Amino acid sequence: MTQPRKRLSLATWIRAAAVAAVAALVFGTGSHAQQSAATTAAGAQPQAYRQAMERADQQIAAAEKDHSEALENERYLTTYIGPRLTGSPAMQKASAWTLSMFQKYGLEAHLETTRIPYAWVRGNDWGELVSPVQHWMTVRSAAWSKATPGAVAGRLVLVNENTTAEEIAADATKYKDAIVLSDEPEGPAHLPPNPPNAYNAVIPAPHGVPKAPAVSFRQRFENFRKVMTALAQEGAVAILRDSDKPDALILTGSASFPAYEPSALPVAYLSHPDYQWLLRLAKDGRGTFRIHLAGTFSQGPVPASITVAQIKGRVDPDQQVIIGGHLDSWDLGEGAVDNGTGAMATLEAARLLKSLGWSPNRTLTFILFTGEEQGGIGVETYLKNHAGEIPKMDAVLVDDTGTGRITSISMEDYWPTGPEFQAVYLPLEEVFDLDPISTQYFGSSDHVAFQREGVASYFAVQAAAHYGYAHHSTDDVFEIVRPEALEEQAALLAAWMWNVSQLPESFPHHAREPQPRPF
Repeated sequence: MTQPRKRLSLATWIRAAAVAAVAALVFGTGSHAQQSAATTAAGAQPQAYRQAMERADQQIAAAEKDHSEALENERYLTTYIGPRLTGSPAMQKASAWTLSMFQKYGLEAHLETTRIPYAWVRGNDWGELVSPVQHWMTVRSAAWSKATPGAVAGRLVLVNENTTAEEIAADATKYKDAIVLSDEPEGPAHLPPNPPNAYNAVIPAPHGVPKAPAVSFRQRFENFRKVMTALAQEGAVAILRDSDKPDALILTGSASFPAYEPSALPVAYLSHPDYQWLLRLAKDGRGTFRIHLAGTFSQGPVPASITVAQIKGRVDPDQQVIIGGHLDSWDLGEGAVDNGTGAMATLEAARLLKSLGWSPNRTLTFILFTGEEQGGIGVETYLKNHAGEIPKMDAVLVDDTGTGRITSISMEDYWPTGPEFQAVYLPLEEVFDLDPISTQYFGSSDHVAFQREGVASYFAVQAAAHYGYAHHSTDDVFEIVRPEALEEQAALLAAWMWNVSQLPESFPHHAREPQPRPF
């Protein structure tokens, strides 16, 4: 019996083409015609794949341009559901609504639910400089901040990022009955006119180039937690933080670590100009501030859900191509671009691919996460629930930097996936006029958890589009969403997903990382 001929993977063909071309140039073996034939044969399969994907990507882009529901869904999410703190009724409403939308579009969909220790609801906060002059100031509680016992006043005292819990304990009387400023910024808040993105950590090519150790999201909050606990033990009243935003915008973040627990002290944010005024007074050893924070907690654990939808694969249904964005948000704005746009682009990509009626080779999985803003409880729930499927998770792409058009996709430092990544990317580059593949490492979103598990996981690189202002702030509202860019986001996510699903070879996994990457 004749043995069946083994099908070479796309990556093997790409490498074979390169080897054949180099061998012909270096060794000069065979005739020119033989060399050309060998190179042409080695390059035939990738060229056929690229042409097929370009045609498919053009159809996806045209279908989205002809009919899109992305902006309509974004408007509904921001207007009728609004901001979506993890565990809040609004977040659960958003999960239920997106479930119904996936089902309306004809996908198999379900919720996967975990529980968090406490939900938190913002109250009516206010602050007042009492002396040496009287002046009302806008303050906003950090999420999961402990409330103040009514209105409380205290002397203004400064700690900086290098202050340790031991130093606080050694100078205890300084902090008793104090309202503490938690850092010392310099000069006016400033963002470049058009910052390239929210996270600007360009990484060098690896292979012998050392990188400085990164301080992770968890490490920063662990340091803050230790200082806050020490201040509480020494009788401090509250902590004030700088929003560090231009135009007197106020942001918020989490007051607690571990997440979803009441903080040891009340914590609030002020605008950068107001914070600088208080900072001058604290440095002079003068100034009294009065504050009232009124956030409340649930009686106990509450549900927190992610939305998962799929289009089953025809050839390799156990292999999954995953796209996603987080549906949760902070609560000062509407959660429009952090990350309503990424979530609604994911929902729209699902509608778009289903509407085309195509049958992917691999299963297409769409995930709207929760808890990204508090460190990733939603993605961790998904990976725990689907631990047995991780070896068959092919590749992941996350959309989480606002309303600007996608200009590239970051390799996220996974160079061994280069042949597969490039094969998928080249058709996208042509159809969507993308920049070259990005060599930045972003981290800081839900794809990081997949990376830790060894899955090839990437991040959409987007034009700034006001993101540096809106990020976690009062400016995160529907009116800054850019409709055409949102629609193009959805089309590109769908096209990337389709290209990966049709790739002859799956993306290689890497070893599970013993230490977590920065989140």
